[in-house]
Amino acid sequence: MVEKPAIALVGESLVDLVLEGESPLTFTGALGGSVLNTATVLARLGYPVRFFSEVGEDWLSAWSEAEMARRGLNPKLQRHPGPMPLALVRLDPEGNARYSFHRSFQAPFLPEAGALRGVGAFHFGSLFALEARTAKGVAALLEEAARAGALLSYDPNLRGLPSPEERARVEAYLGRVDLLKLSLEDARLLFPEAPLEAVRRLSPRLKVLTLGPEGALAFLGEGEVRVPGVRVRVVDTVGAGDTFTAGLLALLLRRGGGRGGSGGPGPRGPAGGFGGGRGPFRLGLHRPGGGPPRGGPRRLAGPVACGLGLLGHELQKGLHHLGVKLLARLFPDVGQGLLLRPGLAVGPVRGEGVVHVRHGEDAGR
Repeated sequence: MVEKPAIALVGESLVDLVLEGESPLTFTGALGGSVLNTATVLARLGYPVRFFSEVGEDWLSAWSEAEMARRGLNPKLQRHPGPMPLALVRLDPEGNARYSFHRSFQAPFLPEAGALRGVGAFHFGSLFALEARTAKGVAALLEEAARAGALLSYDPNLRGLPSPEERARVEAYLGRVDLLKLSLEDARLLFPEAPLEAVRRLSPRLKVLTLGPEGALAFLGEGEVRVPGVRVRVVDTVGAGDTFTAGLLALLLRRGGGRGGSGGPGPRGPAGGFGGGRGPFRLGLHRPGGGPPRGGPRRLAGPVACGLGLLGHELQKGLHHLGVKLLARLFPDVGQGLLLRPGLAVGPVRGEGVVHVRHGEDAGR
């Protein structure tokens, strides 16, 4: 069995307190953070993870560090005086989250140098990559990952209109990464006049735009493909996009993207994972509080659109067929792989078509 490549991620860790009742106020707590959610899913898919972040010095910080270790995140943490950051989360009737953040850290984020040797991919994003206190440390890791030849992945995951300084950081990141995953909301915040056309013109070789209930859209060079949305029972949307990102990264690494990638030639190439990545995404919608999919390779009922079927036994109920358009249509030359940049390629693609994937209709039952 070929060893899976390591994936390094950097981002905020905090405790999500999701409002359950208002008289009195009651909350359900869980360890969260956009990139941390992605790291958790990747670890459950069997990838060696290195997660760079920060914690405080209170009991909640100690619990958070232990929880990261329990999830297999191999945390590389900087400790600050003060309590663990909190995010108060209130859900609207449609399950969409509104956040109130409470942070106390003041010192700059200074990650350990030389900790990215041998990684196949590096993923970062959200506010942690934009704030002045943390952005320099994120940029240092990004530079180290680039020197290591890793696949570079970015998810802006904006919470509001970026300031001029934040926009400048976003633009700098866009000039460095291979994979850009963003939501339609992100695109509208960055490019309010013509978001889709602006995303199409961005420099990353592969851009994937999530469209909420309308599905997702991918751009590769001059080509594009759209995958329609799927009807699911939504509990809440916390962590759904983060889970989608994990599916994309796992797919690209499976097909050979990144340093030491294990993917080889296959008739479906990198394509199936664009649709297949929706499987973990849908499970994220089913589980309250952004709970990512559980399970591992031994719970796999069969390949799911290029191997992203590690969704756990919860999906054995209500199976149905989901037609997923392959990203192979993005590649004009039969047999040619996806070249994200010189020296970084994904396994070959042969032809185009439709693959039928089994997913659960309602994992929450």
